[in-house]
Amino acid sequence: MKMLNYPLANHKLTNLSLGKPFLHFKKHLLCMKVVPSKTVLLCVKIDLTEEKNRTVRRDIYCHRGGKKQLKSKHHRKRESIRCGCNAHMRLTFKRSYDIFPEEWHITKFVKEHNHELLSPEAMRFLPVNRIITPEDEQQILLYKEAGLKVQQIVRVMELQKQVKHGDLSFLEKDVHNLFAKVSRLHGASDAVDLIEYMENSKLQDKNFQYVYTLDAEKRLENLFWCHPQSYEWYEKYGDVVVFDTTYKVNAYEMPCALFVGVNNYGKTVLFGSALLRNETTNTFRWLMKTFVTTMKKPSKTIITDQDRWMSEAIAIEMPTTKHSYCIWHISSKFSCWFTALLRTEYQNWCHDFYILYRMNSVEEFEHNWFLIVKKYNLENNKHVQGLYELRKSWVLTIIVCLPVVLTISREYLFM
Repeated sequence: MKMLNYPLANHKLTNLSLGKPFLHFKKHLLCMKVVPSKTVLLCVKIDLTEEKNRTVRRDIYCHRGGKKQLKSKHHRKRESIRCGCNAHMRLTFKRSYDIFPEEWHITKFVKEHNHELLSPEAMRFLPVNRIITPEDEQQILLYKEAGLKVQQIVRVMELQKQVKHGDLSFLEKDVHNLFAKVSRLHGASDAVDLIEYMENSKLQDKNFQYVYTLDAEKRLENLFWCHPQSYEWYEKYGDVVVFDTTYKVNAYEMPCALFVGVNNYGKTVLFGSALLRNETTNTFRWLMKTFVTTMKKPSKTIITDQDRWMSEAIAIEMPTTKHSYCIWHISSKFSCWFTALLRTEYQNWCHDFYILYRMNSVEEFEHNWFLIVKKYNLENNKHVQGLYELRKSWVLTIIVCLPVVLTISREYLFM
């Protein structure tokens, strides 16, 4: 079990119900609609329960929970804030059906506190409430280039926004952190070291391949590389390729793209990797063309998420390849699309969709689709309409490539 501190706003959590699923833990907690109230979950600590090196349960407690600890004479003489508060929330990571991703379910929630809460004035100092908007970030960096110090920048921003001293949505500390982040983003040494590593790998084994592009300012833009073993794997198992860009390199927020497949033992194999500056059609075109050129031939089928720019690039650079959508990427959006709309019927909808997914023929699917959609009054829902319009890209893939999709998804999409 691990424990860590996590700041949560001094607000009532609305739209919250036991059993409600959501995919992203931190994003969900920070983006829920909140209103001031005295029934809240305050600054918290989180216990993490792990199984097989992954977190399966999170217990979130008020930071004033627990008993006061006895201090030694070496500790500062400061009164403990703990008062045995029992406000807490338990979340369990599980999946309802095998075509849906594992999601966080709220399984326990006690909202009453036994102490006074932070005032609205004090709440703004919590890290979760300190925000630098993109517009403010541009202004701050402009003032930095002009030679202003952090204290001066904060004062100018206060004047610009016509707020009292200390009433900005961020502190001087946050400006220092922004500068550190920007410094990392524009640092050249990491890119140079990475290219040197690629060059050394090529010298050690001539079958190692890498291709990269630079932008107009001679900075690293895109990079693709392929290990020697990947050629043998692609020759044997490259008929069906799954392409995924759900990973990000933390320091630079660059998408990390992976081309993967499944070997005859049902294990995931890596065909190629890439770091991309962005996820535009031109970038994906460059990557798909580079992949096909490096591997000498396109795959028969490529499975991706529902990305418009990616679809356009594949259609241009891999015209003979069947492009299909991964059911895992589709179902991972369901909690965002349907929980608020269907409420208590959400799990029943997932169950019926799962039945649709498992039907044995296209004819059976076509017959039952409209019946189930009508059952939940989703005839005019844009997401449901979109799924039906794209059915040839995911229903037929389910019938033909199900073992590949499920195996790859279990191996790495939800690690």
